[in-house]
Formats: sequence, structure tokens, C-alpha cells
Amino acid sequence: METLEPWLPPAAPDLAVLAMAAADAAGLATLHAWPERRKGGIGFGELPPFLCWRGQVGNAWHLVLVQPRELGALVPGARMAPLPVDWLADLDLQALGGPLARHPDFPGGASVHVVQVPGGATVVVRTHGIPAPELVLATLLRLSPVPDWRPSL
Repeated sequence: METLEPWLPPAAPDLAVLAMAAADAAGLATLHAWPERRKGGIGFGELPPFLCWRGQVGNAWHLVLVQPRELGALVPGARMAPLPVDWLADLDLQALGGPLARHPDFPGGASVHVVQVPGGATVVVRTHGIPAPELVLATLLRLSPVPDWRPSL
């Protein structure tokens, strides 16, 4: 792994513009939500902001998005309500991942990994693009003292 660091998209280009371009490329007529800069993270719909980390595996860029509440952390100003039980399964991964994958900070595009921590050291990951379990694990190890993260089967 060459790099791994926190990432917040710059103000330009606007993620809404990237979302429209991604929707057009995917042949979607409408979007109900798209990623946005929100409270030190990346917001999407009604979910609290995600923490976002970027890294490279070889020449490929990857983004790892994690809900801080699931790791026992809070983003200042984020709502205190619990996350919906099936938030990851119900997530429109194309609408969230498509615009982020196209961001110009990532020449050649990026894969986007959305991580859910349902409890203990178990994680569930949905990926838009190419899987990178080693990068997801490295991100979790930076964010939490849990030494033995494992994917849910």
C-alpha cells in the first residue's frame, strides 16, 4: 500500500455536478441523493456524515467510507439518532460511489468501499469498483484500537 490518509473533497468541483455526470453515464433519469461535503465528512441522504479515507493499491485509487458512530466516535454536529438497522443494504451505492469515483483527485477513477460495523470486530463492506480488503482493514486499524477486524460471511 503506497498511501492511506483522510480525505475530504475540495469545494470544486461540486459533488452535485459530478453526481449528475455519473447519473447521465449510468443512464439514470433521476437522483434522490448524492454525496456532499458535510460537517467534516461526506454526507449522503439522511445518513450522518461518513469519515472518508483514500489510499492507493498499486496505481489504483480507493476510498473507504466509515460511519464514525459505529466506531464509537462522533462527528461534531452530527445527529444523535441511531443509524437505521439496514442502512448499508438500503444504500444506493451507485448514487454515492459513482460521483466520488469520478472525482478529479483520482486520475483514472477510484473504487469506493462503504463499511458497516454491525458489532464487535465484524465488518460488512459494499464496494463500487474493485475490492481492496487490505486497504479497508488498514483504514479500520487506523480508526480503532480493535486488532482483529474480520469480514462478515
